[in-house]
Amino acid sequence: MASYNHINLRKANHFDIFDKDIGETIRGLKNANYDPWIFEFLLQDEEVVDGAAHEVRVGFTNEFNGEATPIVLYVIGAHAQDKAEGTGAQVVTIYGIDTDGNPAKQAVLMHATAATQIASTLLWKRFVGAQVTQAGAGGTNAGIIQISNTGQAAVYGTIDTGENSTIGARVYVPTNYNAFLTMRAGIVAANNATAVLEAFDGVIITPVYTCNPLKSAIDSYYCPVGSVGMVDLGIVKEIIVGGNTYYISFLQATKANDSNQTIGYHIRIIMYGTTNELRGLGA
Repeated sequence: MASYNHINLRKANHFDIFDKDIGETIRGLKNANYDPWIFEFLLQDEEVVDGAAHEVRVGFTNEFNGEATPIVLYVIGAHAQDKAEGTGAQVVTIYGIDTDGNPAKQAVLMHATAATQIASTLLWKRFVGAQVTQAGAGGTNAGIIQISNTGQAAVYGTIDTGENSTIGARVYVPTNYNAFLTMRAGIVAANNATAVLEAFDGVIITPVYTCNPLKSAIDSYYCPVGSVGMVDLGIVKEIIVGGNTYYISFLQATKANDSNQTIGYHIRIIMYGTTNELRGLGA
């Protein structure tokens, strides 16, 4: 079965305007002549047996500090079927910030045999994530896929076997961009009678301006003691002012013992350029 994890980068569309979570924000940006991008993540927890520690799901193994000298990113698969016409991943799309400091994505065709390094044609300042966007009969990647610099001297992201995308959400807000963060999460939990369940951890590197009384570090969502059934963790909104060094990184936190739960996250970062040129109004 293919993973439910998903990452995408797109321009705001007609459906977003009427979305109950982000529609008002999108309409306001459109009315002010902004043309926003949306980084979108769908994340699903690993199933964990009672009494086991929660697995932290990030999928980013190194920080990519490529601002001064943008680099080529490389995609490398470990399985011979992760290739064009193979049964596994045929196309992997890279998402990030390009050499001009703008949101970008590029589809990379998998080819040849296992352990073949495939270069992107774009130069990148920042790596956000990667997604299998075309697969063969297997429906997802047959083996581990890594995104790295040349020679895999530094691996920036990993798509584990069958996971379909990098796990976690990480977005950089470049210079001349601002962004809104929205996150909705749902949990089905059968928590034990004594422990509070910590369901989510996230960090937003400052500066942050909040539109609700949250700290810039989103410490946690919690499920009440003894909770059973669906618990809606609600929506978080933050405003982030870009400057290349500021980024958002999400972790899923530690489960309490004797809890059994499924958590799903829908995270969207609405990013809009603040210069006239990025707004399409001319220099």
